[in-house]
This record gives sequence, C-alpha cells and structure tokens, in this order.
Amino acid sequence: MDIRNFFSSAQGRKNQKRKQADKSSGDSDSGGEDSKQKNVATASDGVASTSSTVPPAPVPVLLPSSSDTQDKIYCSNDVGQWLGRSYNMTSSQKLEILKNCWIPPPSYDFAKDAVQLKRKFKHSWLAQYAPWLAYSQTLKGALCIYCVLFPPTLTNMQGSFMVRPFTRYKDMHEFAKTHASSQCHKSSATAAKCFVENMPVDVQLISAHQKEIDANKKVLASIISTVIFCGTHDLPLRGKGQHEGVFEDLIKLKIESGDQIMKEHIESGAKNATYTSPRIQNEIIDLCGDVIRDDIIAEVKKAHAYSILADESCDVSGKEQLSIGVRFFDEEKMVVCEEFLGFVELSAMDAKSIASNIDNFFVNTGLYPEKCVGQGYDGCSTMSGKDGGVQKILREKYQKALFFHCASHKLNLVVHDLNQIAVIRNTVTTIKEIIKFFRESGLRRKCVPNIPMFCETRWSQKYKSIAIFKEHYVQVVKALSTLSTDGNNATRKSAFQLHCAATNSEFIVSVCLIAKYSAQLQPIVNALQSKSIDLLQCANHIKRITDTLRKHRETADLQSESLIAEAESIADDLETDLRMPRITNRQTHRANPPAQTPSEFWKRSLMIPYLDSLILSLEQRFSEDNLPAYSLLTLHPHIMLQMSYQDFIKKTEPFCSYYNLSGFLSEAELWYNMWEQKNMAQSELKEMELVALVKETQLFYPAIKQALHISLAQPCTTCTIERSFSTLRRVKTWLRSTMTENRLVGLCMMSAHRKRVLEAQNKFEIEILNRFCQNPRRLLLK
Repeated sequence: MDIRNFFSSAQGRKNQKRKQADKSSGDSDSGGEDSKQKNVATASDGVASTSSTVPPAPVPVLLPSSSDTQDKIYCSNDVGQWLGRSYNMTSSQKLEILKNCWIPPPSYDFAKDAVQLKRKFKHSWLAQYAPWLAYSQTLKGALCIYCVLFPPTLTNMQGSFMVRPFTRYKDMHEFAKTHASSQCHKSSATAAKCFVENMPVDVQLISAHQKEIDANKKVLASIISTVIFCGTHDLPLRGKGQHEGVFEDLIKLKIESGDQIMKEHIESGAKNATYTSPRIQNEIIDLCGDVIRDDIIAEVKKAHAYSILADESCDVSGKEQLSIGVRFFDEEKMVVCEEFLGFVELSAMDAKSIASNIDNFFVNTGLYPEKCVGQGYDGCSTMSGKDGGVQKILREKYQKALFFHCASHKLNLVVHDLNQIAVIRNTVTTIKEIIKFFRESGLRRKCVPNIPMFCETRWSQKYKSIAIFKEHYVQVVKALSTLSTDGNNATRKSAFQLHCAATNSEFIVSVCLIAKYSAQLQPIVNALQSKSIDLLQCANHIKRITDTLRKHRETADLQSESLIAEAESIADDLETDLRMPRITNRQTHRANPPAQTPSEFWKRSLMIPYLDSLILSLEQRFSEDNLPAYSLLTLHPHIMLQMSYQDFIKKTEPFCSYYNLSGFLSEAELWYNMWEQKNMAQSELKEMELVALVKETQLFYPAIKQALHISLAQPCTTCTIERSFSTLRRVKTWLRSTMTENRLVGLCMMSAHRKRVLEAQNKFEIEILNRFCQNPRRLLLK
C-alpha cells in the first residue's frame, strides 16, 4: 500500500471530523467573529499538521453526473478537489485551474446537487461574479478560485467560498458582494495576479514546451490541408523534379500569403524535418484514406444490415484493381447509402483469390458477417458461379448474403440479346462504322454534327449516340454521298460503301425501330444508376417498360404503320424508295414472311421479332431468383393489400424463417390491419417508397422495421463501384502510373468522397493529425 494513500485517507477523515464539529457548534454562513476565527484556526491547524508529511498526490476525480447527458464526466479541473490542499499543488496545476477551471454547462441540473436545500445554484451567477466565482461538482457548492488556490493568512477571513462551499443560495448576492470586497479576497486576488505575471521557471518551461508543440502542429495541419486539397481536386502532388509540383507550389503560395509559421519552419527549421518529402506525403495520404474509411465503417456499424459490392477493372499500368464498396440504410439521415471503400490489387483472377481478398478486406474493417445480407456483382461466371463462384465461396461465411446480379448489367445483356436478330445486329454495326468514319478525321467531323462513339462501359451513352444519329440521319447520309465523290481514294471507297449501306431500306427501317425503343430504355438505364434505388423501385421500372412493350406488341399494326411512315419520310428526304425485299418460296438466309404491303412485311420480319426478343429477355433476366429477398417486397402496402391476410402470411414465411425475424408474425397482423384501415387509394400506395415505410415502423413494429432495413440494404446495381473506375482513371494517369497501391487508394478515397471530406474537413484534419503524432517524430509533437 502506498503511504501517500494513507495520508490522503487520514487527511480526509480529519476534514470530515472538522465539518461535523463545525456543524455541531452551530456555525453558519452568517456566524459571528468567533466562529470565523475558529474556522481559520482549524484550517491553519490542518495545514500545519500535514506540512511535515509527504504531500498526497492529486488524484483526478471521476465525478458523478448531474444529468443524463453528462454521465461519467471526467472533471480534473474542478477547484473543489483542491479545497484545503492547495499546498500540494504544483505551479502548472495552479495555472491550469486559473485558466481552465471547470464550468458547468448551461444544461447542468443543479437541482440534483441541492436535494436537501430549498434553493439551487443559478448558472447566471458564474458570469455575474466572474472571474473569481466557481461551482464545484465535487462539493456541490460555490467557491472562490483565488481564495482556494491562494488562501489568505488573515485571521478575519470568512469561512464560505474559502474553507467550505457556499450553499445558502437565498443570500447569494449579499455574501458574494461581501466576499468580493473583503480584505482576504483582495489579498488572494493579488497573489493570483502576481503568480500569473511572474510565472515560476517550471511553468515557463512547460509553457515554452507546449508552445513549440502547438507551433509544430500548426505546421503539420497546414501540410495536411494541402495534401487534402490536392487529393480532393485530383491534382498531382509531385512534379518532374524533386522540388516541383502542385504540393510544393501550394506551400510557397501559403508562405507568400502570410503564413509566418510555415515560412519560419521552411526557412529556419531543420532540413531533415521539413515534412514535405514524398515519404511523408504517402503517409499522410494513407492516413487520409484510413480516416475516411473508418468514418464510413462507423456509419455501417450502426445499421441493421449491409451488402457487399465489388467489381474489377484494369488500371493504366496493367494492374487488376478490385473495387470494393458497401450498401446500407442510414436510419439517422433516412437515406440509402452506397459507399466506395477502396481498391485491392489482385495477384490472381480466380474465384478463390477474389473471395479471399474481399473477405480479408471486410475482416479488417471489423464488420459483423451476420449483418451481411447481400452481394452485388456482375454476371461473369467467376463472380456469379453457383458452384465455384465468388458469391458461393463467400456464402459459406456470410450465410445470409444472397447474390444479386447487377440490374444495369442485366439490362445491357437484354440489349445484347437483340443481336440474335441479324438485321438489328448489322444495323448497329453499320452505325458504329459510320460514326467512327467521321470521327477519324478532323475534316470529316466538320461535315456532320458531333456524334459520340458507342461506349462499352457507359451504356446510357449508347442510347444517346443512337438518338443523335437518328436526329441527323439525313445530314449524315448526304455527307457520305459528297465524300464518296470529292474525297481522296481511301475516303471515297469507305464513304461509298457506307452510303450504300445507309440508304438500304432495311437499314432505314431498323434505325427508326432501334431509336424508338432506345429512347424508352434510356430513362430506365439512368434510373438504375441511382444510389438510393431499391428492389421494389427496380422491379417497378422493369415492369413498367415490359408492360409498355407488351402493349406495342398487341397493337403491332398501329405501331408498324407509324414506323413505316417515319421511315418513308426519311427515304423521301434522301430521294430514295422504301422497298421491301423480293419474296421467294425457297429463301432461307433472310426474313421472308408472306406479305402484301411493305407495312405488313416490316411488321412480320422486323418489328414483331424485335419486340418478342426484348420482352422475353426482360422476363428471363429479371425473374425473381432470390425468393427471400423478393418476398420482402410483400410488406409494401400496395402489394400486401392485393392479397388476403392468409396469403400475406404465407408469402412472408420465406424471409421470416430465412432471416430469423423474432416476433414478426405477431406484428404482421397489426401491420396488415393498419394499412387496411387507412383506406388509401392504390395509386397513392403505389408511389410510396420503402424509406417512407420505415418511418411508420419507428415505435410499434421492430421486426418489420428490421425486415425493411434488410430490403433497403440489398443491392440492385453496382453503379457506385463502376463510378470508382472513373475516379481510378482520373487519379492514375499515364504520367502517374508508377504510384504505390496505398497512395493510389488514399487519393481515390479523397477524390470519391470529396463532398464528405469538404463538409467536415476540420474534423478529418484533426483526426489525421492525431494519428500522425502518435509515432515518434523528429519534430516535437507530444
């Protein structure tokens, strides 16, 4: 046992006996001169009796909370813990109390500290009698800071505010004014002023030490903010030479703008501790990525469920980069979030290696596998294989994580399925060649409007290109006609061949057909790129386009007439005739249906096969494969009220048993009855989103709320991961192709989460600085 603890306990018992003696003697705050002298004598005796002993070490106090919002407040600057013990304080401790004495917040509940009193302390008194008045949470009363830290030696000093806390709050103003005008208070205030003005040597050394630390941290904060600026604006930090580049120029700009601390650091500081080297840059960039990722993971951990998103792409240096993200529902913001978490360089492209990298990544984040409810990938066999794919391997550990084929990828495959129709396949290829022909030469580009190339990754760009081509079709064909006679040999040859293909009747009708239905698919493609889209919205979008196509199939005669009318208008502008091919009985290599009119021929040979292929492909690729996931949609009132209660319970059994939702069946009947009693129109119910339903479950439906959270966390697309590849191409260019993996990930995290960083830049800078200062440095940082 430490002997100092013994003396501390003895002193505490002596103080307690002294308080009991004061209470029994009838001493009060308004007592006479004799009682005051008795208090002084007691205090003086206490000091003298312990002066020859080893002084007890000051122990910070874990104070009890006075309100629910202040539970377990650690208050080491409470002046009450030094009452009668100021002789044990060091100079630095006195200075700390004088400058940063604990002040209760405005929401502090003084009533809990005054249980046995008729009145309670008022927070406004602290400002009225500043700077000497303080409130002690330890002793639950008012004290004078000056008189506690520098107790006067006068024999006529008052007991309240100095020897014991003042608690007679009904006479607060009278005694406060009396104390402020007393000679003992003035003596203590003078001593405190002299102490601050003539600080002891040890305090001066500590102050100088702290000033140096603060100055070094300001320099590092400026360097960190410069790195963040470059990272969030996709700027290269380094140049060709050692002291070139955007980072060095920004440091110089800060110095020219008046940053004296940075100027002194660069000009007068140690040359081996400037902290602007590439190694320090890499370390700061790595910390930036870690801090952003940890901030996202902290939000994911609050969610009820999350899903894994992943896709792979090759960077400019030929390295395979696996982009990993996460999808979850943020209940605080009431939004669905899809966040990019970083890249992982792949050494092998087989399913086991990819699955191992994904698993290791999420193990390092500290997320629980039990909360994972989905996996979102593209449809390649490596990722989606039912026997040996990545999704199958990860299901062994993430047992509730169903696989979801990206809806945008599936819709793109639907369009690719149309290539089975030879006329459509040849038309699309010819359009590509015509666009490529004009874009190969600057002189040819001037002949036609700017038509973008087909993009293999941005599928909405494909529909945009077709629409622009159709809009300027006549102008394009006339330009081909001109170039087939006026150009050089190679140009005349290619232009003549393309002109012949573009004036063919099949090509004209096919362009009109593709452009018409591409315009209907483009809004669906754009809608699927939204981060907040859920399974219900995705299913509704696909159902809407499928119903439209079915109506066109049922009214094929009317649709074909309008299509042929548009094609004939284009043919007239091109001064050509819209002729149907010759019909023979033995033709097998092209469409040869029996027809009496061109409208009937194009309807049977082109339009009906096109619509049938589109409808069939949509139905097959967007079937409800994941039964537990899609059965969650029955909780939506629009779907739920279209069935009886018994059917509703039967439909909910798959996901209730799969996700182990305890108490769900007892809530299901109440949920069904609640929406049935609202008598809302089906049109209103249909427009309700799943996020809006979560608000209805806040109080009485915890199991249904959990089910909705799971449904919202399940992925529909991997568009967020696809966007990270655009960030990868902006950051890792041909001139920056040799950067390390950690530097790449950190820069991509800052670029992809630019909005998050800029909105809370101060918080991120402080966290990065704190982590950077944890390791030993050449500069004094702690």
